[in-house]
Amino acid sequence: MQKNILATILLLFFYNYAVKAQQIVRASGNVQIVTTAGTKTVIDGGGITFLGTSSWKGTDDSLYLIKTSATPTEGWLDSTAAGAMDVTSTGTVFFRGTNRQSFYGPNTRFYNMTVRNAVGDTLLSSCEVRNNLRLDTGFVFTESGYGSDSLLVSNPAINAISSTSNYTESWVNGRLSRTGNVIGTPHPSPNPAVFYLFPIGKTDSLYAPIKLSKVNNTTTTWTAEYSPNTPFDRNNRQNPPIDHISDVEYWEITSNNQFGTNDDAMLSLSWRGYSRVSANATVRDSLLVAQYIDNSGFRWEVPGLWATGRAIGPDSLSGFVTSNSPTNNYNFAERLFTLGTFSQFNSLPVKLLYFTAIADGNRVRLNWEAANEQETVKYEIERSLNASSYGRIGTVLSRQLSQSAYVDFDNSPASGWNYYRLKIFDKSGAFTYSPVRPVKFEKGMEYVKVFPVPATDVLNVLLPSSYVNKVTLLLYSMDGKFISNLKPAVNNVQLNVKPLPGGTYVIKIMKADGQSETYPFIKQ
Repeated sequence: MQKNILATILLLFFYNYAVKAQQIVRASGNVQIVTTAGTKTVIDGGGITFLGTSSWKGTDDSLYLIKTSATPTEGWLDSTAAGAMDVTSTGTVFFRGTNRQSFYGPNTRFYNMTVRNAVGDTLLSSCEVRNNLRLDTGFVFTESGYGSDSLLVSNPAINAISSTSNYTESWVNGRLSRTGNVIGTPHPSPNPAVFYLFPIGKTDSLYAPIKLSKVNNTTTTWTAEYSPNTPFDRNNRQNPPIDHISDVEYWEITSNNQFGTNDDAMLSLSWRGYSRVSANATVRDSLLVAQYIDNSGFRWEVPGLWATGRAIGPDSLSGFVTSNSPTNNYNFAERLFTLGTFSQFNSLPVKLLYFTAIADGNRVRLNWEAANEQETVKYEIERSLNASSYGRIGTVLSRQLSQSAYVDFDNSPASGWNYYRLKIFDKSGAFTYSPVRPVKFEKGMEYVKVFPVPATDVLNVLLPSSYVNKVTLLLYSMDGKFISNLKPAVNNVQLNVKPLPGGTYVIKIMKADGQSETYPFIKQ
């Protein structure tokens, strides 16, 4: 009785006052917040801490976590014993709002979890979703690197992960684990194909999922992570059949059941504009699933060799290539996978570091930077008003250097939505596309773009032309401590943030008339 009274008091306290100030609630004993069918609990403000065996239980779609402030602390929990959501709970936890939220607790268990942050990201420590994970809007960040935290979906159902946005606005940046025991028929198989989808990627533009189709019904848990970087030892390859492998990306995949056939699965790797896959369908069919295999010494090889018809996609912008036989080495030593090709014309190596489009007064400014563009001839800028039919509006010749930054303008954008992409040509005549960048344009509009978030080494700040030599950029920590300032003489300001400790910071832009704008960012 006393526990129920205390739980009711706490719920009323959260609901009525959390929006007014940060609440810090500590429970050292076995205290529970319980919701029952027909009720909903909304907890906003952030900074709520539980200790010991305290837990939240839900029997309805009832628990909404909403961060109402951009200031720390964004964390919801530090439960060091039983975890945040009791393992017997059947409710759904919703992450909602427009600010970054973090969830801490090494034993945290959800039943259902829905990520529906309108703008903000959700950062998670190791936690488990026992039933269904919904990725609607807002990106989930887990720690990167083998042995780090991972988001585990332990429900072995094929459809345990879903998305109303088709994963265009929400995926896992970092490590995602899935448990599976359903025998699959991989893509490209006759419909319906049966596979476990891992919706993973990096940044807000590199969605790089994989698919696994299991060969038996023994329960196995796989962990996967995508990296938009050069694969290790990429020139040490089995030739033939591999002519070369990607220079821009790879995946790390491991399992907890790596001996025998229990983790064997057909693997499908995805590609996107960033991957630089040939737009020619015949050439594209030369794609391979390459793995770094210890076969009398390590080198990049092709599990099951190559077979025709394994690469399927609407164009060079997206698609999947599937291994020719089940891959059976998902262990630490042989965890690396990437796209390969037996064709010298499938020009995988180019690396588009970024491509942005922002309103800049009476025009739209386009910025991009590319690495390894020695084989690139030109960039054609294409625009669409319906995100479907594109036409060329300009051409920029490649400098053919190891790394180059470019800027160009659309001087006559249409009012409303404009969609931009780059069509990138190499010396062989093959081409590929960049990701599409939408801009909602009205004359006189000016935007500031800060990326990547989170940042590790360099933070880019793209400014309107009217800001150049006329504003001052000031860098502060979230506690208000001044760090540095500069007066930008260019549109694209690159800040070295590598020396900064991990955390949240704020860029303040001071204008000549005394007005200011603030832009928070995360340093990993």
